[in-house]
Amino acid sequence: MISFVKMQGNGNDFIVLDNGDGSFSSRALSDAAMRFCRRRKSLGADGILVVEKSVQADFAMRLFNADGSEGEMCGNGARCISRYAFEKGIAGKEQSFSTLAGIMRAVVDPPFVDLSMGTSSLSDGWYNRSVKAGDRIFQCSFLWVGVPHAVLFPEEPLSDEEMVKIGRTLRNNTGLFPDGANVNFVTPKDEGSIFSVTYERGVEDLTESCGTGSAASAVCWILRNGPLPEMAVVEVFNPGGINTVTLSFSENGREVSASLKGRTVMVAEGFLLEEDK
Repeated sequence: MISFVKMQGNGNDFIVLDNGDGSFSSRALSDAAMRFCRRRKSLGADGILVVEKSVQADFAMRLFNADGSEGEMCGNGARCISRYAFEKGIAGKEQSFSTLAGIMRAVVDPPFVDLSMGTSSLSDGWYNRSVKAGDRIFQCSFLWVGVPHAVLFPEEPLSDEEMVKIGRTLRNNTGLFPDGANVNFVTPKDEGSIFSVTYERGVEDLTESCGTGSAASAVCWILRNGPLPEMAVVEVFNPGGINTVTLSFSENGREVSASLKGRTVMVAEGFLLEEDK
C-alpha cells in the first residue's frame, strides 16, 4: 500500500506522495503516475507530486505527468505541494523548495498559497507572430515560465474539441517548439482580467487550470496590449477557478518576475492498493 493525499488547485488535481526516505525510484514514480492517474480506472489525476529531501531548500518537489513524463515545474502543483508540506509539518508558512526549474518560494495561508515563481527572461521568447494550426491562423507568443508555453489569442470562440485539436497540433510542432509546449487560449474578460484555457503537455488534454499557464497568459497579455508597466496584477480565470498573477517587469523590459496566488484543496487521504493494475 502507498499512502497518498489527493489535492487540487482550481481543478488541476494531483496525487501527492512523500518520498522523503527515497524508497521510490524515478522509474517507479513514472510507472505510478501512468497507473494511478488514469481516470475512471484508477484514482485519477493530472499528475503525481512527490516530496523529497533537498540540501538547498526545505524540501524538493518532483512532478510526474499522467503520461509518466517528469515535468520541470507546475504552478498549481507547486501551490498544492506547499500546502501539503505545511499541513504535514515538513515546512512552515514561509518556505522554499527546489524544482527542476529552480528554487521556488511560497507563503501558505490555508487554503490560499502565494507562490513566487522567480524571474523569467523575456528575451528567450518571441511575441505576436502569426502561427498556423490546421486551417487556422492565430496570433501567438512563446516564452518559458518554468516550462514552455505558447499563448494564442483566438478572435472567435472555440469549442473544447477545437482547442484540443489545435493544442495537440502545436504541442507537437517541434519546428516551433523543440521541447514541445503547453498551449494556452486567451480571451479578454473584464478590465484587468482574462480567461485562459490550457492544453497541457504531458496530460495531453485540456485541464481545469494551469498555474504556469496563468502566468504565461498574463505576461503575454500585458506585452500584447502595452505599454509595459513596472508592475501589473492580472486576474486569470480558468475553467476551474481564479489565479491572481502579480508581475514585476525589469526596467529594461527583458525580465519579468511572477507570483501566483490561488486556493488549494485537500480532497482525500488514504492508500493506493496493489489491486489497481
